[in-house]
Amino acid sequence: MNPVIPRGRSGRAAVAASVVHRASRLLPLIAAAASFPMLASADEPAVELDTVTVRANPLGKTSDQLVQPTTVVDGDELNRKRRGTIGETLENEPGISTTDFGAGAGRPVIRGQAGPRVEVLENGISSLDVSDVSPDHAVGIDVSNARSIEVLRGPATLIYGSRALGGVVNVLNGRLPTAVDEGFHGVLEGQYGSNADDRNGALELDYGIGHHQIHVDAAGRKAGEYDIPGNARVDGQGSQGVLANSRTQTNSTGFSYGYVRGGSSVSFAVSTFGAVYGLPQEEEAFINLDQTRYDLQGILDQPLPGIESVKFRGAFNAYDHTEFEAPEEPGTLFRNSQNQSRVEIVHKPVFGFRGVFGVQHDFRRFSAIGEEAFVPSTRTTQVGVFLIEEYAWSQGKFEAGVRVNRDTVKPNFTEDGTLPGPNRGYTPVSFSLGTILNVSANDHVKFNFSRAQRSAAAEELFAFGPHLATGTYERGLADASIETANNIEIGFDHHDARLSVEATLYLNSIRNYLYLDEVDAGLDADGSGDASSDGIADRVDEEGAFDPDGDLLLVDYRQANARFYGVEGQASYKLLSGPLKLSVRAFGDQVVGQLNSGGDLPRVTPARVGFGFDPAFGPFTASLSYTRVLAQNDIATLETRTAGYNLMNIEAAYHFKLAGAATADSELFLRARNVLDDDARRHTSFVKDFAPIPGASVYVGFRLAI
Repeated sequence: MNPVIPRGRSGRAAVAASVVHRASRLLPLIAAAASFPMLASADEPAVELDTVTVRANPLGKTSDQLVQPTTVVDGDELNRKRRGTIGETLENEPGISTTDFGAGAGRPVIRGQAGPRVEVLENGISSLDVSDVSPDHAVGIDVSNARSIEVLRGPATLIYGSRALGGVVNVLNGRLPTAVDEGFHGVLEGQYGSNADDRNGALELDYGIGHHQIHVDAAGRKAGEYDIPGNARVDGQGSQGVLANSRTQTNSTGFSYGYVRGGSSVSFAVSTFGAVYGLPQEEEAFINLDQTRYDLQGILDQPLPGIESVKFRGAFNAYDHTEFEAPEEPGTLFRNSQNQSRVEIVHKPVFGFRGVFGVQHDFRRFSAIGEEAFVPSTRTTQVGVFLIEEYAWSQGKFEAGVRVNRDTVKPNFTEDGTLPGPNRGYTPVSFSLGTILNVSANDHVKFNFSRAQRSAAAEELFAFGPHLATGTYERGLADASIETANNIEIGFDHHDARLSVEATLYLNSIRNYLYLDEVDAGLDADGSGDASSDGIADRVDEEGAFDPDGDLLLVDYRQANARFYGVEGQASYKLLSGPLKLSVRAFGDQVVGQLNSGGDLPRVTPARVGFGFDPAFGPFTASLSYTRVLAQNDIATLETRTAGYNLMNIEAAYHFKLAGAATADSELFLRARNVLDDDARRHTSFVKDFAPIPGASVYVGFRLAI
């Protein structure tokens, strides 16, 4: 366990010292990764890298030009890393992991932040699902259709509001076209995985003519129970060699049309997503999910003097999922009707300042009906305005921004006519200051400070009831205050023709941090009974009656001051650049989450280090990557530790042009995952003691592009 760090001025100094001490564990890795190729880097000329615009930022910058640390995964890299969930796809990026609830659900965790603190978007608008309510709920976005995934690490509340206090993940696909790609183009993908008889395929078709662009896509996946190297449970009482009830099946479709004239465009899309997947912590329980989504986007290029662009985006949906206790035994029905819209107006430089003014509106009607309706039906409205300005000069860039929101959460009456709590209203105010300093043409230092506020979510306010997926009986905090996060980070990057290095050190101090904590009162969940504190966390049955042998841990949402701090970095170097190409890469990260009063927070990502080799010769490419995930011994009360593990992945591919007019490469590939067949359990998972990740898997497949 970590020592208790006192509060006050000396406490802040101790926190800073602890940050440096913790970071020093990984800095040798980052330094080594950066230094071994320095013999060639000094003489390399400045080069222009990373020309991909980050669309999650309304000012249209590349990730290298943004003050906030940003990751973009696209192209061949995305094809290689693509997995069944967004969380799995991104989990080996610095500072990012996944919640992991078996094969069907996995939401990104950014620097130890998850759930309602990480906003997941599709083309800049919320995923409109209920994946932020519970970790067993899948994100309503199919990664099979993704062309690019952007991650803004750290608070992004200025642009996207309260639910982005931990960061933003933006999945981009071709469903809202802003340009015309003349002629007919398409991509057909298919692959088969040896583990779980995993079969999936995807089709994407685009046709452009004149000012018109049409897009169609479809994807599907079906996999059985997956193989594991040992017993499913850490206590040896589970299934052997296979994770029971881990089947999953997904399908998605999309159709869109865009009209483009110059830099202006208007487009609309309709899409569906469906999933049926088992909940491995229960014998037969599974979720059946359906979502239909409608999107609209309009862009006006230079509509008025002094205005660069005006962009409108909006979406609404019909979402529901049913949690079945067993086949033909429906349990709880979750419904989410949500619409979100935003307008962004980018102005041309005025006295050297270029910026964007925006307005965002979000309305969410959520309901849960059934045995596990631990959150009452609620209506949530969020309205926000924001302004971000930047000023560039020869030695770098300065950026400042502010956002003001008005958020209200209104619970509905329950079936017995009671009101779970009063209406709650919040006015979170966030601002940030940041700068990029050009030390040289290839070297940059980034500094960013932000004060980000988050309103409490409906489940944090009004939860009351059994939550079987996480093995808890949850009680909300109806008078929860606004969370306020003061985030400071400093980063360095170096880019030249052969060497790329990025490293970031950060401290996020959060006042009124909302978290789940165990109870020791000896009472029923409704407060009745005879109080008796025995130093052991209370357990209850599904009715909330106190029972030392009950299946559910009684937990309350509480608020306390907390801090998250850490370091993340990566480096890559081109060793060979002739006919035979060879690149090497390394990464490492660590995050620490603690209460200021002492004690560690639960499910915090353990430290990781990794490296990889990427050879290529003509049309042949290959990749070998190894990641060592360290044991997590800094755990919360009653939380179990997680052993360290090793992950190794190998890939080989042959690239070719299917036709002379093809705009992208086709490929045949062979991919092996978890080659060492290690018993790996993600500490960020609620079911880590019951559900390890899949064992060794071999995938063969193709990607045909015309």
